[in-house]
Amino acid sequence: MQALDSVPFMERLNVLLEPCVPGVTVEVAGAGKDGSVEGARLVFTAHGSAERFADVQALTTQAPPQLPWRVEAFRQRMSGGFGMRMDGFDLATHELLVRVGQLDGRIALALSFSKPVPMDLQDHARHMAFILLDHMLGEYDFSVKVGVVEFEADGVSDDAGFEDWQPASLDDSVARIDVFWRENLGRSAIYPAEPVRWAALEGRDANGDPIMAQVNLSANALVSRADFGWRVQASLPADDKSALQQAQDFEDAWIGAATMYQQGICSHIVLRGGARTVHCYVTNADHALEAARRVAQAFPGMEAPVLEARHEPAWGDYLTWYVECRE
Repeated sequence: MQALDSVPFMERLNVLLEPCVPGVTVEVAGAGKDGSVEGARLVFTAHGSAERFADVQALTTQAPPQLPWRVEAFRQRMSGGFGMRMDGFDLATHELLVRVGQLDGRIALALSFSKPVPMDLQDHARHMAFILLDHMLGEYDFSVKVGVVEFEADGVSDDAGFEDWQPASLDDSVARIDVFWRENLGRSAIYPAEPVRWAALEGRDANGDPIMAQVNLSANALVSRADFGWRVQASLPADDKSALQQAQDFEDAWIGAATMYQQGICSHIVLRGGARTVHCYVTNADHALEAARRVAQAFPGMEAPVLEARHEPAWGDYLTWYVECRE
């Protein structure tokens, strides 16, 4: 395939890829000016669909090392501002104005334009704005870290904190978004040192039944870290004192095995409906599930835990509880 130019080369690759991994495509980056693919990079993308991010990561981590091209997961950030033209309308990154805030534990953006946009091109301009954001923030960060995008012309959320920011061009806002994620939201991506901080919640669910949760506040530092995208949970009966103690003993042993060598972190524990469910975000779901099965065998007579794994790069389940603790 190295003899092909970049466009037919990419088309051939995607013909092979589509039946095996629907929704994921490969793009050729860094091709020569003559279209040659020697020294190019193969970029696997899910076009911002987080439901396919696990497939993208699996393809890139399992790529044969002897390939003549470097393999990358997700479209990366562009290093500088740029402009684009679609259907006769021009929009550049310096013409897209951004204010930064947060809603439900994720980044919120309020957008406006520094140039007049005709009414019949408003939707078109907004579509272009999303393309600019994707290119400047990168596919992963835009899809996972940004939860809400609003337009000033429609009115913006009162509780997002936008009033603390003056609009700035997208060129200048990328660094501001990174700082906000790291400092305002506390997402250092550094594994927290012991002892970790926990918070407790009590309340009732939609049916009026009691519910209790323990939330690892320190785990917030790791939210949306790309190598901790799998949420694995284990549920056991806890409807009497003996069952609760057994569930806690299993939990202690499993967390130790599943998160050894910082391969994951216990994020929250929920007690409701007579069951105790422990949640961990981990690098390898298969390893964590196997550890749970192995630990369960060490407790004769204990009911087998109900296990579940879900790829959740935005840590939505954790943030549901974490936000409640912070309010």
